[in-house]
Amino acid sequence: MPRKTKDALTDTRIRKAKIKDKQYKLFDGQGLIVLVHPNGSKYFRWRYYIEGREKLLSLGVYPVISLSTAREERLIAEQLLKQGYDPVEHYRKERAKIKARIAEEKRIRENPFRKIAEDWISQQPWSVKHIMDVKSSLRIYAYPMFGEEPIAEISKDTVRSLLLGIHAQGKTNTAHRVQQRLSRVFKFAMDRDLCDRNYASELESLVPAAKSENMKHIPREELADYLRRLDANEINIHRVTWIAIKIMINTFVRTGELRFAEWSEFDLDEALWRIPGEHTKLRREHLVPLSSQVISLLHELKNFSGHCRFAFPGQQNQDRPLRDHALIEGGIYRMGYKGKAHIHGFRSLADTILNESNQWNPDAIERQLGHMERNPVRAAYNRALYLDERKRMMQWWSDHLDALKVSANDRQSKVQMWEGGNVY
Repeated sequence: MPRKTKDALTDTRIRKAKIKDKQYKLFDGQGLIVLVHPNGSKYFRWRYYIEGREKLLSLGVYPVISLSTAREERLIAEQLLKQGYDPVEHYRKERAKIKARIAEEKRIRENPFRKIAEDWISQQPWSVKHIMDVKSSLRIYAYPMFGEEPIAEISKDTVRSLLLGIHAQGKTNTAHRVQQRLSRVFKFAMDRDLCDRNYASELESLVPAAKSENMKHIPREELADYLRRLDANEINIHRVTWIAIKIMINTFVRTGELRFAEWSEFDLDEALWRIPGEHTKLRREHLVPLSSQVISLLHELKNFSGHCRFAFPGQQNQDRPLRDHALIEGGIYRMGYKGKAHIHGFRSLADTILNESNQWNPDAIERQLGHMERNPVRAAYNRALYLDERKRMMQWWSDHLDALKVSANDRQSKVQMWEGGNVY
């Protein structure tokens, strides 16, 4: 049982306690003692018994902990003991909780939104161009508002304010894209227990995407005449740009894949264009079978750029690729489709016509469009299984475009005959 003493301790007695060669105890009563160490340190301890065993509870170091505070702590420990708790175990668990809370607060501080976003981006299978686009949108819109704020402490109101602010500027699609990217960053953080809620996902309906016009294409009923006029080069497009547009229509690759194409990517003997992963949206190699028409165009192109690194070099600087605007200007604007169609529309047009022909496996079409197959096993299977079909499909597509052009030429000839009065 705790030793009782007639003379309770005082601050003066503790302060003036002599240092001895061995540790000794000063008794305050009710089990409260002061251990005086040979080095002069003095420690408050409370001695108690539980299940017949003596235990000591550390209450602190004198004078950091005063005598009155130590007595208060002893009273609290006595209450815990009366309630059936072992004070040593209770405080050990409390210290563990405090330590865990401090560690969690440190972890939260060390994971600001910017860091999590950059970690997320670094793990995506995107092209360099798309990575720069995502980084730019976050740098312009998200980072100024909460880039350095711990992601776990970003509030729903903060995310809402950001999205509505972008939307209020009339940037509907930008607001939608930022919302999508924020949502993916928050999900990335949730998967790693760095935050509890995905507020961006919860606010998806706040900024719906505007109806996209990016993929508007030339009307199918006008495609034949478009091809006729392009083939005749009625608007006198620079020859390299003209060949680039023709090849883009025949292969329906993305503009970035076309513009950055290097001669080393083409195997004209094998009739195959191997676009490296760094030039594709999905950061993986994309195979493009080449029709006989495309091979003929590439042979002609070599007369202009065979000595260059890029197959489609810029007109002003051949060490740089053809500008994106050159394709848009030559293939859309000067052909009379400014505001009516987009250069990327040829991809959706090819997608529609190939599927409606009912001659090709939809998976082969998807693979040729370079769309993502999320199942890696199925992706490898599709690549091996459909390459031969894709070769036939790409030749069919070029032949189909030629047939449309011929029909348009026939119609144009008849119109000219009627206008010239040569019909009998």
